[in-house]
Amino acid sequence: MHSCDGCTLCCKFMKVEELNKAGNVWCEHCRIGEGCKIYAERPASCQVYECVWLKTQALEKPIPLALRPDRSKVVIGTVNAGEEIILYVTPDRPDAWRQKEFSPLLSEFKRRGVRVSVSCNEVVRRII
Repeated sequence: MHSCDGCTLCCKFMKVEELNKAGNVWCEHCRIGEGCKIYAERPASCQVYECVWLKTQALEKPIPLALRPDRSKVVIGTVNAGEEIILYVTPDRPDAWRQKEFSPLLSEFKRRGVRVSVSCNEVVRRII
């Protein structure tokens, strides 16, 4: 596993049922830009979660640094057992996924026939 290296955006965007944490609010255990205050005891869902950007960093062609969540303001996740991509955005940046840096990645997903959706405040809409 590669390091998040100070990116903590999933700690804001993602819901954590074990902590009764809603989406799009900072987790009370997050040191923004540093990491988790309860890292050793964090819930199972946090322990297993890796965004797609982080997962690709070990690959020959990783997703570019410009699309790292804390830079792009988009957390790239998966749904349906990894069959589909979901782009998590916040209400204050609902079009963050439209940045030109996303164009090649979205084109690649389309070429491969991968479904892509955008989630903003738990409203999901398919874009590819």
